[in-house]
Amino acid sequence: MGKNLPKVSIVIPVYNGANYLHEAIHSALTQTYSNIEIIVVNDGSRDEGETEKIALSYGNRIRYFHKENGGVATALNLGIRYMTGEYFSWLSHDDMYTPEKIERQMEILEKVTHDTILFGGYELINEKSEKFAQVDPGTIYPEVKLNIPVLPLLRGLINGCALLIHKSHFKRVGLFDPALRSTQDYDLWFKMFRGAKIKYHQGLYVKTRSHSEQGTKKSEHEEDCSKLWIYMMDNINDDEMCEIDGSVYSFRKNQEKFLKESTPFATAIAYSEILSKQAELDIEQIRDNCKVSVIIPFNNRISLLIKSIESVLNQSHSNFEIILIDDGTTDDLTPVRKLMKKEKKRIRFFIQDHKGASAARNLGMEKACGDYIAFLDSDDLFERDKLKIQLEYMIRNGYEFSHTSYQKITIDGDFLETVNSNVFSGRVFPRILSDCPIATPTVMIKRSIIKDKRFKEEFLICGEDTCFWIDIAFKYPLWGLDQALTLVRISETSAAYNLDKQRIGLLNIVTHLIRNPMYIPYEKEIYSNLSALSSLFNRDIEINPMAKGLLGEFSFINNTEKNSSRLKRWFIKIWNRSVK
Repeated sequence: MGKNLPKVSIVIPVYNGANYLHEAIHSALTQTYSNIEIIVVNDGSRDEGETEKIALSYGNRIRYFHKENGGVATALNLGIRYMTGEYFSWLSHDDMYTPEKIERQMEILEKVTHDTILFGGYELINEKSEKFAQVDPGTIYPEVKLNIPVLPLLRGLINGCALLIHKSHFKRVGLFDPALRSTQDYDLWFKMFRGAKIKYHQGLYVKTRSHSEQGTKKSEHEEDCSKLWIYMMDNINDDEMCEIDGSVYSFRKNQEKFLKESTPFATAIAYSEILSKQAELDIEQIRDNCKVSVIIPFNNRISLLIKSIESVLNQSHSNFEIILIDDGTTDDLTPVRKLMKKEKKRIRFFIQDHKGASAARNLGMEKACGDYIAFLDSDDLFERDKLKIQLEYMIRNGYEFSHTSYQKITIDGDFLETVNSNVFSGRVFPRILSDCPIATPTVMIKRSIIKDKRFKEEFLICGEDTCFWIDIAFKYPLWGLDQALTLVRISETSAAYNLDKQRIGLLNIVTHLIRNPMYIPYEKEIYSNLSALSSLFNRDIEINPMAKGLLGEFSFINNTEKNSSRLKRWFIKIWNRSVK
């Protein structure tokens, strides 16, 4: 660290602290960070002068103040008013710091903004200073989650002595509330964190003592805490809840679970149950008000199309629109027109020249009015509750992109097998570059996230859907629902059984990846696709034109890219091997 070290004020409020004050002050004096001041505030101790005697024994190594008893909040506030440091660090008189506490936190502050509020975990010790447990937030949540301003607070992970706070935050929100005898800390942190950047750091630099004399052991403390949790649950807004847990519903349920499993605060627990029940009712109302646009492109095969349409018309979720895209059909459309006349309020019909499924889906997305978009191929079917279950799943959890498991059936409708594709879930990028088990009719997407995205219309026959899912998964998690809510017809012309379609599909995917600079760094995944593509060819198939075409795609890669030459070498090596 530099020579001009910011000063840190360690404030130690104390009341009747003869038992432990020595250890607390000693841990502050032995800090490896040099520019500190130690402020001890005696909050009107009634122990025949024992506390004051201990404090005065340190002479000018500490700054000592005595005041009438008013509670820990008043003692902390006095220390803050008299502190001369840039940063505030609270140390309870019965707790201790490890020697490197302040130095480590100041080192972390050099890498972030100076007013970032830092917090970490802590050890729990008994009356004999023996460790018996520890609380490390980093073992409970990932760091990115812990840096959400109020999450660690609302899940009980903040210890005031593990914080380091710039003095500007007290000017911004004020000091501790003297009216609160045992919850003044969380009350202030709740106000302070919401307008600040916070950062979790690894390392347990605080030792918090648990003993029978603590105020938090008194019965009235539980009711005070219930009042505090109710206040926080009432004052957190929807955006904050969604940032913490993805949706208001998920936040309410997780908060209820935390209070039940981790606290004895009966009044707050009962209140959290009421909020959870209300959130459940809200979810049902939101779900019912959400419109889903189901896009069905088709080209001939009218008898199967009618069954697909009927599977949507029979959905238990009634707020939907069907967008039919006629992709150059030459068959008689009379059955479709009859159905459209009967269901004219729920079916919208558009015609395009034969351009393929990608162009048809793009047109459908342009015309869609729904909050969510679902896709259905003209020979596949939705189970009756497909839209309702998947939509509610997404709303409950705040998901924007999801898919379900599905059943494979024959053209005649006979069951083949269930595909549990739901295990492909979460942050699937970059895995999705080389492994994408999604069936298009299982997908539902929040329309607002795909306004600037389109299926690749130049990719005909196969692979265009995978390229679309890849582009979305680059930014958004993909969530899998375990229920098989779609019936997907399989025949000898399906890609799973048709080598020509597999070749074209993989060729399209590889072409898409190497055309986009954002995917080029993922060499391993591109190489995997190249290898798979190579294995689909043999000497009996004319591959040179395709190979040359794919090699030409590498011109899209900037020659200065470090990965460019390696990918070209891999490509040439694989394709030479495939024709031997």
